[in-house]
Amino acid sequence: MRTDIIEYLQKEVYHRCKQPTNKFGMGCYYHIEAVVKNAEILAEKYGADKETVIIAAWLHDIASITDYAMYEEHHKYGAGIAKEILNELNYDKEKTALV
Repeated sequence: MRTDIIEYLQKEVYHRCKQPTNKFGMGCYYHIEAVVKNAEILAEKYGADKETVIIAAWLHDIASITDYAMYEEHHKYGAGIAKEILNELNYDKEKTALV
């Protein structure tokens, strides 16, 4: 389990949520944190790759909290942002495709 990457993502999401450009406020951070906790439970229950699920959960709203202009299609923009972040962190390329 790449706890270094998971911890980095948690801090990065927290940092982005605190920015004035995040129109959703800190409530969005608590939403994402709850999604991560639930995703981890479901990954265990269904035998999914826990690392991939947790990373995807931390990144699922990354575009929305980064720039509200991306909100309507945050699922598309978020995939690109997630890929950039994970590439910078030298995350496994095969797993990056799953996130």
